[in-house]
Amino acid sequence: MLSCNSALVAIASEFTGQYAPYQSVQLTPAPNGGLWITATDKGNVACLAFDPSGSSDRTYNILPNSELIRASRGVKTASRTLTLEGSTAKVTTYRKTTSETKEMPFSESSSDLPDLPGAIQTCIARWEATDAKTATAGRYSVSYVQRAIKGLSSISSSVTLHSFDGGPMRIQEATGDIVILVMPQTAEPIPSIPDWIYKYSQLKPQI
Repeated sequence: MLSCNSALVAIASEFTGQYAPYQSVQLTPAPNGGLWITATDKGNVACLAFDPSGSSDRTYNILPNSELIRASRGVKTASRTLTLEGSTAKVTTYRKTTSETKEMPFSESSSDLPDLPGAIQTCIARWEATDAKTATAGRYSVSYVQRAIKGLSSISSSVTLHSFDGGPMRIQEATGDIVILVMPQTAEPIPSIPDWIYKYSQLKPQI
């Protein structure tokens, strides 16, 4: 049986791939409590989340369907919990004085997600070793960045963005419980500040 914040699963489902083994959202119990929620579409983008209140008796690789995603999406006026038991998913919406539960079937992938933790280890090592000044910048797909910010906007009104030279852009919301990594299309020299910005900065205020 599994229980977690359904909004995190809905966001992660936006970053799965079309083909196995990338079609699923992986929900993994952490050794000291809580639940990791991860997804990737074959390396272009990855979503990593942690629900400190989540729990599970095993790892699930669920195949998100439209009904489950729609029911799980976060709302700012209530909290939602996803529970999995057998082949049934339940999403319960808790409001101040009422609660409502929707039930639906769900399926699991027969394939495990590839070694995403190993890739993240490499990223962490690079983040920790990056000098204050870097030589290159990543060029990122606008659609991936938009999807990341749109997904996070369901649970937070602000995000932080950070990238190392030519590497993944790390987008996360205020609590730090969910992180989206957008991989660069290319690593390029950091672009020069456009000349018009310099000129605009010298503009004198009109009296």
